[in-house]
Amino acid sequence: MLLALLLVLFAALAIYSVVATARIARTYPPRGRFVEVDGARIHYVEMGPHAGQEGANPDGAPIVLIHGASGNLGDMVESLMPALAKRHRVVAFDRPGHGWSERPRTGDMSDPAVQARVLKAACAKLGIERPVVLGHSWGGAVATVWALAYPDDLAGLLVLAGATHVWEGEAAWYHRLVATPFAGALFIRTLMVPAGGLMVGAGVKGVFAPDPVPDGYVHAIGLPLLFRPRHFRSNSLDSGRLRGHLIRQSKRYSEIRVPTIIVTGNRDKVVWAKLHSYALHGEIAGSELIKLTGVGHMPHYVRADVVIDALERLARGERPRVGTHVMDPEMPAAIL
Repeated sequence: MLLALLLVLFAALAIYSVVATARIARTYPPRGRFVEVDGARIHYVEMGPHAGQEGANPDGAPIVLIHGASGNLGDMVESLMPALAKRHRVVAFDRPGHGWSERPRTGDMSDPAVQARVLKAACAKLGIERPVVLGHSWGGAVATVWALAYPDDLAGLLVLAGATHVWEGEAAWYHRLVATPFAGALFIRTLMVPAGGLMVGAGVKGVFAPDPVPDGYVHAIGLPLLFRPRHFRSNSLDSGRLRGHLIRQSKRYSEIRVPTIIVTGNRDKVVWAKLHSYALHGEIAGSELIKLTGVGHMPHYVRADVVIDALERLARGERPRVGTHVMDPEMPAAIL
């Protein structure tokens, strides 16, 4: 009897998940276009002038924005892109397997180096040459390895609260569960959609802490796209395997010669500033570190002015202002 009830329960949850996943896709359709790389469609949003447009006068290098874990390009579209697009060609990508981007089947797509290769190929197809690349959080691992692998193809590097170094401890239990063949598939196809809806509020609050969550943030960026089974699996594999990839990648940061600016909040409890950003600054010769006092993991919302100023300086070809710069909450970006 108990077994029969469990089978009915899981069947009901599976049906609910299919219906809810379809509803999420309708509610948050692609907001941009697609470019094909390795047989997979990579979703991107582009704004601003570029050299191929008649009468366009872009200010310096194009800018590429790479989002972090548990998100999509909407995070960049809603924070940085509108202001940057007034003077620059700006492109934000859904990382492979996230948002509306498909996951190519060439290589270990949980490896930041493989994702960097895919996004670089997407840039080439879009005619984007020598961009400034920003990577936030998990995307910071992609941006830094991009600078290692293709240094001559970047005009600048901005690491924003980036996950760049190895930390103590294991991945969250659900990441380990998703990686198991049968139990993981059952979990993401029955429990993840309803559980995600219940957990999203607290999760977002924790990511922004101690800063407030912007009104309507979850809907504005299309965060529920994360809870579709295939995409949650991609996110989980990325998060669960990142530490292993960083063991290898982090040994080479001293080789980075691309002009680099690192921006971090000193109260970031998601990606600890001392372990990641401060250490990265110490390893990249000539880099600029901007510490935002009292700010958490989302500086592009809390101090978008600072992030935009740093990106624009790199795009114009200005050298980083070498050293560490501490900025109080009311200090304008122009003071640097």
